[in-house]
Amino acid sequence: MIIYGIGGVGKTTIAKTVYNMNYDNFEGRSFLANIKETSEQLNGLLHIQRQLLSDILKDQPINIYNVDEGIIKVKEAICCRRVLIVLDDVDHIDQFNAIIGMQKWLYPGSKIIITTRYASLFNVNYEGCLILKIMELDDDSSMQLFSWHLFGQDHPPEGFVKVSKRVVNYCSGLPLALQVLASSLRGKRVDLWESELRKLEEIPDGKIQKILRISCDSLQDDHDKNIFLDIACFFVGMDKDYVVKILDECGFYTVVGLQNLIDRCLITVNEHKQIMMHQLIRDMGREIVRQESPEDPGKRSRLWNHGDALTALKENTQGSEAVKALTFSPPNEVELKLEGLAKMQRLKLLQLCNVKLKGSYEDFPKNLVWLSWRGFSLKSIPISFDLEKLAVLEMPHSYLKCLWERNRNLPNLKILNLSHSHFLVTTPNFRGLPNLERLILQDCINLVEIDESIEVLQRIVLLNLRDCKNLRKLPRKLASLKSLEELVLSGCLELDELPKVLAEMNLKVLVVDGNSINQLNSTSDDASKLNFLSATSWDSTFHSWLSPRKGPKSMKFSFTFLPRTLVTLSLANCNLLDDHIPKDLSMLPSLQHLNLGGNPIHALPESISSLTSLRSLLLDHCERLQYLPELPPTLKELDVNHCRSLERITNLPNLFRRLIFRSYGCENLDEVEGAFKLQPIRNIDMEMITALGMFNLESLESFQVQMVNCLTGTLRTTSVQVLHECGIFSIYIPGSEIPGWYSYQNAGRSISFNVNRVQGHKIIGLNLCVVYAFDQPANPRSDYKICGKPFTHIKNTNNGLSWNYSPTFYEIPGEQAYNLWLSHWKYVDKMEDGDEVFVGVGMPSGIQVIRVGVHLVYEEEKDGSQSQSITSSSWYQDLSNADVSAFRHRTGYILGYNHYGRDVQKLRWDTLLNGFNTNNNPQVSTMVNILTRIHKCLTDML
Repeated sequence: MIIYGIGGVGKTTIAKTVYNMNYDNFEGRSFLANIKETSEQLNGLLHIQRQLLSDILKDQPINIYNVDEGIIKVKEAICCRRVLIVLDDVDHIDQFNAIIGMQKWLYPGSKIIITTRYASLFNVNYEGCLILKIMELDDDSSMQLFSWHLFGQDHPPEGFVKVSKRVVNYCSGLPLALQVLASSLRGKRVDLWESELRKLEEIPDGKIQKILRISCDSLQDDHDKNIFLDIACFFVGMDKDYVVKILDECGFYTVVGLQNLIDRCLITVNEHKQIMMHQLIRDMGREIVRQESPEDPGKRSRLWNHGDALTALKENTQGSEAVKALTFSPPNEVELKLEGLAKMQRLKLLQLCNVKLKGSYEDFPKNLVWLSWRGFSLKSIPISFDLEKLAVLEMPHSYLKCLWERNRNLPNLKILNLSHSHFLVTTPNFRGLPNLERLILQDCINLVEIDESIEVLQRIVLLNLRDCKNLRKLPRKLASLKSLEELVLSGCLELDELPKVLAEMNLKVLVVDGNSINQLNSTSDDASKLNFLSATSWDSTFHSWLSPRKGPKSMKFSFTFLPRTLVTLSLANCNLLDDHIPKDLSMLPSLQHLNLGGNPIHALPESISSLTSLRSLLLDHCERLQYLPELPPTLKELDVNHCRSLERITNLPNLFRRLIFRSYGCENLDEVEGAFKLQPIRNIDMEMITALGMFNLESLESFQVQMVNCLTGTLRTTSVQVLHECGIFSIYIPGSEIPGWYSYQNAGRSISFNVNRVQGHKIIGLNLCVVYAFDQPANPRSDYKICGKPFTHIKNTNNGLSWNYSPTFYEIPGEQAYNLWLSHWKYVDKMEDGDEVFVGVGMPSGIQVIRVGVHLVYEEEKDGSQSQSITSSSWYQDLSNADVSAFRHRTGYILGYNHYGRDVQKLRWDTLLNGFNTNNNPQVSTMVNILTRIHKCLTDML
């Protein structure tokens, strides 16, 4: 699907909203923002490919070194799983081809959403591709959006109606313009509104540029304006806390300034705590800086453009002392003289990549607060390089062997990042870095030890040693770091031991993924020592040991030495067995996120339900896992992807509300308590068989059928099965004829009929029989690809009550070409004599409905008591006991797991629209109007 329209009309907002409402329906997902901007950077397309692969493949290593190699890897990643991918702000077809490639690569059911400003960008006729233009808002919707942002209601108050109409008319239906202008007018008198409108009419630029400039000019002082310009030029997409640390050291009150920018709608902070800015607003900010000196880049306060930065550095221009911030990332390595930088003595923010400098570092700018230098070419930082005012020092992918040769005093340094420095063998003495908060040494593969002086870092909160493959030990006094909250040790394969005193620390996050128990050094001399692997505090008397395996590397592990404070514990791919996990988990009161993926466990202890703070449980690729016990009611995310042996889940809290549940590849999953249960037909009682018109049970038991599990995306051969789901009983069997006693029959996929009540009888349900087949008889079952789900829509047109159902399981047609879908609906009983009822049925792609039959099920009433009939069936009683309250909708019931966003084939447009509450969200009414316009088209496509 391609969404196009002018800038500021809401394309990205729509795409992001749809992505957030649906990403948990897909096995792989990725939102790739700002494609145009990123692709223009150094190795931009390669970076996008890596991001896409990282999002889809999760923790798997991503090793690609050119775009062509990336295309092959992307093809391999998306051809075997359903994916939801958003490509935001594409401006060239080559970007699409480098990221996604050919449409035929996509696995059935995958969805691609592209936003662009260019209608003619995709002239190629992609099969099944929907192209949608997002139009500007009409006057009523514009007024509602403007009023929500400005007045907190959907209309302007008395005294502001006339001037509000002028503002709305000026904005021409652009949501961004309405939003930004409303924020700049908030709290002002009507006469000031008039003044602002006159300014807009006097500025010769385009409307949107005028409005954005007015909003920027409305900032109360230069303080907030300078923060805005720094973000626009350098920090869009970066972590909020990271930016705060940098700008605070530049003399700003950053937290207050950021909130002011948020209030002005100039920036947002997303769910990942990244600072985001609309491209038009960013461009406006950069244009303000460019206008400081249109002809001479060296006289501007900020330089972010490659060409302008090179001019200022290479030509050694006069006036370059005005530059306060500069980023320079040439596509190929460049060698420059230091004289260009030497004149920029007001420089505080510097970002370099692929740059070698010749000259004396004594002349380097001495007021730097942020230095990010990728690929720093020296073996150590020269002593003459003045770094005293630095708050952040980043030298990833450097050639450093040691950071510096003599101790340095950097009292302001908060962040030190030397990740991917493959030549680094030791860390610096930390005594001169008393305020260091984050130490990142990821993938320093030749780092052997951490300097013992780390004990002085009493403010450190993060220590990242991921993939330091040759790190042999941790500092003895690591436990003295009482402020340390996050410790990452994944891939530290040579650690001799981890100190038992970790239990005394205040860790909140501990990650040691991939450190299998036979991958850590152990000798006969230290076999009794604890080689701690990962994670949480189970402070109980239970001791669970991971016994060392045969071979040169082994590890013992006790859960009893873990701190109680942990919020996140990740033990993925650690060869954990059932008896390694203690039976009593009640001593993890703070644990919110637990990752045990990739371990050969068969079950979890029953006490998992005692983790009353647990929100996320990841068990993907636990291929021996067979059963899950009752889980805590706080759970919001459960991942059991590719747990191929999983058969039963006791309960899933919040299943039909907010639970993110991923279960792709669970080919043996037959039951989720409270949701569905699949059983062999021999388990059904005779009353239900008779009610559905099936008499030859023995012959049915001999059939082998192919059942599709839509929830897990799997297909398996089995005996004829019975599905009990949402108070509905379903069975799929070979056959081409609807039983003659089905009262209402019709060729095609729908039927309408009028209810005829039988005197002395009560309607207790409805039987439905559907004949279906492949739309092409020659379609081989062996080539069948899961794409979509069956669905049934039943509506009483007299009272408006409707029932909608998509079963979790269905059978694909067999060798006899035709199949019957027989179902009994217990809750379709609110029907009166003469009511008109409509029944519509659909099947997945490649399968067509041949004929539909309906039979109303009656029960005779005698002397106030009910006669023995289908109601005596134990199966019927189970149907009666089913709780369908969670499926209640405004006009009926929407039954089946897919309504709650778990249908892997359809985007959740209905849920998205119905879920909006316009009373609480000022942008919602606008979104509803936009989404409603495209809803029908999307439904037809998806």
